[in-house]
Amino acid sequence: MKTTSSGPRIQPRPLDTSATPARNEVKPQVAKGDSRDASRFDTGAAKKPAVALSSPLASSQGTRVAPGTYPTVADVKAISAMQDPVARNLAITQGYSDLSNALGQMLGKENANWSTFATWASKQAGVSIRNEDMPKFLTDALNGAADLAGPLKKVDDVLRKLGLPSLPLADIAAAGKDALNNVSNSIAEGNRFVFNEVGQEFARFIETFQGDTAYDAAKTQKYLDGFGQDKPLLKEAFGHYAKAMFEKDPNTKAELMLLGNDKIGLHEQTQLTPFIEKALNAPVKDTFRDILRQSIESGINGLPFPAKLAGKAALKSGLVDAALNPVVDATATVFRRLATEHMMKLAVPGGALKLGNDLPPPAGMESTLFPPHLRAIQNPELRALLGKLDSSPDSLKGTAAKDWSKLDQRMDYIIDLFRTRQSDPRLFDQPFGKSGTTYPLPATQQRAG
Repeated sequence: MKTTSSGPRIQPRPLDTSATPARNEVKPQVAKGDSRDASRFDTGAAKKPAVALSSPLASSQGTRVAPGTYPTVADVKAISAMQDPVARNLAITQGYSDLSNALGQMLGKENANWSTFATWASKQAGVSIRNEDMPKFLTDALNGAADLAGPLKKVDDVLRKLGLPSLPLADIAAAGKDALNNVSNSIAEGNRFVFNEVGQEFARFIETFQGDTAYDAAKTQKYLDGFGQDKPLLKEAFGHYAKAMFEKDPNTKAELMLLGNDKIGLHEQTQLTPFIEKALNAPVKDTFRDILRQSIESGINGLPFPAKLAGKAALKSGLVDAALNPVVDATATVFRRLATEHMMKLAVPGGALKLGNDLPPPAGMESTLFPPHLRAIQNPELRALLGKLDSSPDSLKGTAAKDWSKLDQRMDYIIDLFRTRQSDPRLFDQPFGKSGTTYPLPATQQRAG
């Protein structure tokens, strides 16, 4: 292992020479001007860089969270049962934020917790659930798709011989919108599933430990025994949170928080795999083929008798399908490229991250990459987990997730996202401005839609 180039952490501790050497190498980043692996980080207007929190830990022990300011287990279940996907996503996003802040009151906000990150992931999911801007993006992309021009000309030649007008681009856009709905439904269901499962565990943790003034091993074990046998990562993660709540050393506490965050992230992403695969592998070609074929059939049925008969014969012979298949293939390619680019981003305070590009370092950490308490990882369990999930240890190069359906690529990006941003206080910002949410939600809001 190379020696560190990022400098020491705050309050460095002597390494246990019997343990594996700390993963403290910081690899060089892509040179400026090299766009091959460069990240595109949409920062918008110039903003003040986030400052890593490195001050002594505030005393948050014994904190009680005001009732009604966060969703209880019952509230999480009620929100998850909401039928309207848009209203439900808004409630989930706010619920994550309120759980994040409640946990922050108990553990301190020097370190973001998993729900803090989930707030922004859920808000981004809402963009896809609402299909914002995508129909216009799709139409514009299809209009400018050079690889679609040739196939369209060939199918139009067939249609002209049958006495039909050219294939309307509006029909292709309609097919795209239908395909997008399939993608949105998968994202919405994944959003619901994870909140219902993990949100309940956050609520249970808050209800169990708020007000405690010291670590109670027996109480913690009884709490952990409440996890199902199918949730070992969640059980371990919340055990790390319980220890972090009373940890005085800022380095140890930061590492316990990151370990908890990473384990919840791994559990969550494993559970999300079928939803992601369904979204990215939706039957796009079938959707496009069905709608375009219906459009052609409708045109044939409107022809006078002799031409109508010839058109039906062409359909039956497979002539129309043979001409249509290249259009379907090309259109599906354009759709997947656009949908993937649209979905694979995460808007967080201060910028929008493109998940298909290498994760950029936080502003002000271009040379160190990680906040002070997480630069040289010493916790053996955390080192082992990072060694398993991180393809480029202590570097952000190669973090780009080119195929979001692959769990290893998702986790490679996510663990570095958690580590680089864990001390960014802006992540605790309200996702929709000032929160006026009180729990339980009114019955009328739960039935929204």
